[in-house]
Amino acid sequence: MVVDNFENVLTLLAAILGLLGCLFKYIKTPKRWYWLLITFFLADFLSDYYWTIYSLVMGSYPEVSEFLAYFGWNLGYFVLVFAVLCIRSDEAKCFFHPLILWPFLTNIIQFTLYIQYGGIFNNLWQVGTTTITMVLCMQEIMYYVCNRKKGAEFPHFSIIVLLFLISEYGMWTASCFTWENDFADPYPYFTISSSVLMILFAWAAGKHFNKETSADSGNELAEFRYQMLFQAIVSVLICGASIGGYILSIVLKNTLPAMQLGTTASDRIVVMLFVISVSLSLLVLLLVYVIDHHYAKVRNKKLDMDSARRSRFSFIFTIIITFSLMLFVVVYNTRLLYNASVTEINEDAKDVVKSTAAELENYISVAKTTLRVVADTVELMDQSGASTEDIYKYITDQTKIQSHQFDENFTGIYAYVNGVFMDGSGWIPPKGYNPEERDWYKTAIAANGEIAIVSPYLDAQTGDIVITFAKSFGREASGPSEHLHDVVCLDVKVNHIQEIAEQISVAGKGYGMVLDQDGFVVAHKDITKRGSMSRDIFENNIIGFGKGQFDTVIDGKQSTLFVHAIMEKWVVIIAVNNAELLESVHSQLAVNILISIIIFVLILFFYYFGYKIEQHNNKKVAELNMEVVSALAEAIDAKDAYTNGHSSRVARYTKMIAEQLGYSEGEQNELYMMGLLHDVGKIGVPDSVINKQGKLTDEEYEMIKTHPVIGGKILESIKENPRLSIGARWHHERYDGTGYPDGLAGAEIPEEARIIAVADAYDAMTSTRSYRGVMPQAKVREEIAKGIGTQFDPLFAGIMLGLIDHDENYTMREK
Repeated sequence: MVVDNFENVLTLLAAILGLLGCLFKYIKTPKRWYWLLITFFLADFLSDYYWTIYSLVMGSYPEVSEFLAYFGWNLGYFVLVFAVLCIRSDEAKCFFHPLILWPFLTNIIQFTLYIQYGGIFNNLWQVGTTTITMVLCMQEIMYYVCNRKKGAEFPHFSIIVLLFLISEYGMWTASCFTWENDFADPYPYFTISSSVLMILFAWAAGKHFNKETSADSGNELAEFRYQMLFQAIVSVLICGASIGGYILSIVLKNTLPAMQLGTTASDRIVVMLFVISVSLSLLVLLLVYVIDHHYAKVRNKKLDMDSARRSRFSFIFTIIITFSLMLFVVVYNTRLLYNASVTEINEDAKDVVKSTAAELENYISVAKTTLRVVADTVELMDQSGASTEDIYKYITDQTKIQSHQFDENFTGIYAYVNGVFMDGSGWIPPKGYNPEERDWYKTAIAANGEIAIVSPYLDAQTGDIVITFAKSFGREASGPSEHLHDVVCLDVKVNHIQEIAEQISVAGKGYGMVLDQDGFVVAHKDITKRGSMSRDIFENNIIGFGKGQFDTVIDGKQSTLFVHAIMEKWVVIIAVNNAELLESVHSQLAVNILISIIIFVLILFFYYFGYKIEQHNNKKVAELNMEVVSALAEAIDAKDAYTNGHSSRVARYTKMIAEQLGYSEGEQNELYMMGLLHDVGKIGVPDSVINKQGKLTDEEYEMIKTHPVIGGKILESIKENPRLSIGARWHHERYDGTGYPDGLAGAEIPEEARIIAVADAYDAMTSTRSYRGVMPQAKVREEIAKGIGTQFDPLFAGIMLGLIDHDENYTMREK
C-alpha cells in the first residue's frame, strides 16, 4: 500500500502543479487554450483528490461505482482532445501521413487486453478518446518532420501529450499483469513519467503560442499586482482546500470508534471528499470567469508596482508558497511516519498477545491432558470392579506425583465416584457436603464427557485464585437409585499464569491480564486486581470481542487493549496507556517536525539573503538609471541656454505634487523620472529654433510643437517601462482640450501628464527667460489660479497653490 500511496500522491501533486501552472498562465494571458488545460486538470483533480485522500486516511480504496471512480479522468481525456485540436498549427490540420494512424492499430490490441479487467463503457471511452488525441498529436508531429526545413514550428505540446498518453497506456497495461515485486513492476515508473509530463503541459502550450501573445503583454508592470493577487488566491485556495480535506477526513475517521468504521463512515468520507473536489473545481472555474470578464478592465487601470515593492511581494509570495508546500509535505510525511510507527507498534503488541495466548493454551493443555489421563484411568478402574479404596489410593498418589514431579500448581485431584467423594489431598468435607450441588460437578455434567473449565474462584484461606478442570463419565444403572455420573477434577493455582501476566508488555510499556468468559480477572500484573471483574477496570465490556485491538478508558485515561482468545474460554489482554504507547512515536514526530522547521529556516535564510542582494542590486541599477536619466535631462537642458536645470526642477515639483496626493514612493520616483524626461523630444528640434531670442515664426513654432511626439516615440521604445512616454507626449495638453499634440481634454489626459503640466508651467514662470526674469510669487500664484479648469486640472493646480502658500521664502524657483 505504501507504493500505491506514493503513486496516488504523485499523480495528485502533478494535477495540482499542472493546474496552478495553467492558471498562472491564464491569469497572465487569458487565452482559450489555457482554459481548456485548466478544465483538463480540474477534471483530473476531481478523481485524483478523493481517491488519494481516502486511500491515505482509510488505508484502502473507496468502494464506488465504476462511473463515479473514472468520471473525472474520463472527462479529462475528452477535454484533452479539444486542447490538442486548439494547440497546433493551422497548416498541420489538413496534413496526412500513414504513420499518423499507428495509434489505431496498437490501441485496438490494448483494448482487447483491457476489456478483460474492466467495464466495456469505461474502456471504450478511455481508449477511444486517447486514440483520437494520439492521432491528432501524430498529425502535428509528422507535419513537422516533413516540413521542418520549410520553417515548420516544433510541436512541443503534441510531443508532450503523446508521451503522456504512452505513459498512461504503460500504466494500464502494467496493471493487467502480476509482478514478482514492486521493483519489477513498471507501473510506478510510468506513473512518474506521466506525472512529470502532465506538469509540462502549461510550458509546452506557452512555447507553442509565444508568437500569439497579446499586444498588451509587454505591459507586465502595470498588471503585476493583479496577476500576483489572483495567483496568490488560487494557490491558497487549491492548496488550502486540498490540505483541509485531508485533515477533515482524519477528524471524521477519528470521531467514529474503530468498531463503527464500516460502510456508513466510509461513504461519509467519500461523499465529503467528492463534494470538496467538486466545490473546488467550481470555485476555480468561477475565478476563471472573473479573470476572463474583468481582465481588460483591470489592465486598463494601469496599476503598477515599483521594483522594490514588486521584489518584496515576490519574496513574500515565494515564502508563502514554499511554506504551504513544505507544510503539506510535513503533514503528509508526519502522517505517514505516524501511521507506519503506530502500525508497527500495534503489530508488535498483537504478536506479543498472540504468543502469550499460545503459551497459556499450552499450559492449559497440559492440565487438561493430566486430568484426562487420571479420569480415564479412574473410569477404567471403576469398570474393572476396583474398590473405592483402590480408586482413592490412586487419586492420592497422582495428587502427590503431579504436585511434586510435574507442577507444584497442580494442587489436588479429587473425584466423585459411585456416590463417594474422595480428595487426593486428604481434605475431608464437612458434614452435609453434597458434591452434586457444587459448581464443578454441575459444569462437568453439562460438558457431557468433555473437559470443562470451571469458573475460577478465590481461595479464602490462601488468597490464591484456583481453576478447576473437570471431566465426567457415565455408568449403567443397576437399580432405580443407582448413581449415573462420576466426575474427576483437577485444581490448578494460577501462579504460573500470574507470572506470565506479570511479564507481558510491549517494549516495556503496558501490562497484561487474563480474564475468563464471565469477565473474572484470573491474573493481573497488579495482584490486588485478581479476583475482581473486568467491569471494575474498563468502561466498556471487553468479553466477547474475541481478538483484536480496541479503545477503552482505564483510570480516566485513553488506552488501547490488545486482545486474544484462549481456547474460546478466556482472553489474554495487554492494556497500554495511549500516551505511553505512542511516546516514542511522538518523539520521532517531534524530531521530524524540528528538522523540517530547520530546513525551512535555512531556505528562508537563503531566500532572504538572495532577496537582499536583489534589493541591493535593484537599488544600484535604479541609482544608475537615475544618473543616466539626469545626465540626459541636463544634456537636453543644455540645448537651451535659458532652461538650464529646467527638467530637474520640473521633476522635483512633480514629485512634490505626487507626495501631497499620497502616491507611493515608487510612483513618486516614476513621476520624477517622467518629469526629468518630459522635454526629451527637444533632441529632435534644431538648436537654432530652441535658442532663438526673437519671436518664433509659425513654422518654427510648429517645429517646437513636435517635441512631445518625438519624445513620446523615443520613450515608447523602452520596453521595461513604456509608461515613461506619458509625460513626454502629453505634458502640453490642456484641461479644456485646446493643447497639443492630440487635443485631449479632462480625464482623457493621463494623470501623470496633468501633474507634469502644472509643474512645467510653474517652473517656466519661476525661472529666467530671454525676454524676462523670474516672475514674482504672487503673479505666479495668480496665473496658476487663472488656469484652473482651462489649462490645468483643478485638483493638481489646487495642490500647487497649496505648495506656493507654504513656500513663504519663495525657495521654489530658479536660483
